[in-house]
Amino acid sequence: MRDLLIITPTRGRPQGAQRLIDAVAATCTSKTDLVLAIDDDDSSYGGLTGQFDCTWGPRDTCGGWTNKIAAERAGGYRAVASIGDDHEPQTHGWDTLLLNAINGMGGTGIAYGNDTAHGEDVPTAAVLSTDIVQGLGWVFQPTMNHFYADLVWKEIAWACCLAYVPGVIIKHYNPNYGTAAMDSTYSEARDRYSEDEVAYKAWGESQRALDIATIRGLSQARRA
Repeated sequence: MRDLLIITPTRGRPQGAQRLIDAVAATCTSKTDLVLAIDDDDSSYGGLTGQFDCTWGPRDTCGGWTNKIAAERAGGYRAVASIGDDHEPQTHGWDTLLLNAINGMGGTGIAYGNDTAHGEDVPTAAVLSTDIVQGLGWVFQPTMNHFYADLVWKEIAWACCLAYVPGVIIKHYNPNYGTAAMDSTYSEARDRYSEDEVAYKAWGESQRALDIATIRGLSQARRA
């Protein structure tokens, strides 16, 4: 059993993927593995170096790729992290610190650090215990392509098993914060923002209470 599986869908950003590969190598202290998901129509990733795994396949969304890889591989890990190719872990031992935060909640939970843009407000890079992933059947709420997944994580876990660790810095580079340039990947995601917003509202009305109950049940069973 390994500790943490980092899942990172990436498109058109080999420099961002390489930055993440290097950051994981420099900062991780647990048994942590990184897998990149790359669309097979994207030929820009041939020069990547370092310790990582890679999955290629037909073009998919961020959410679709993340859930596909989680379904295939999460069972071999204590937890799963959803981290973008526009994130950079900067705190040495960040993976261990977030895993320890989940352990402090009894082993079931969602933990996140400071992305230097949202602070505690939004968990843009989150670690989820594997029982949550398997209990829900997803990492990204399946009706959402890219946006609002982080708010779903916060809402389903805040009442019983959500941990913010401010000393963990996982910087988020993004045009909205003036820390990255606009590119086609950001632009295409923004084109589907309204679609994800509608899906998020629908989830809140019909499924949120059920998902929260699932998380609470897992947490209570772990502590029993």
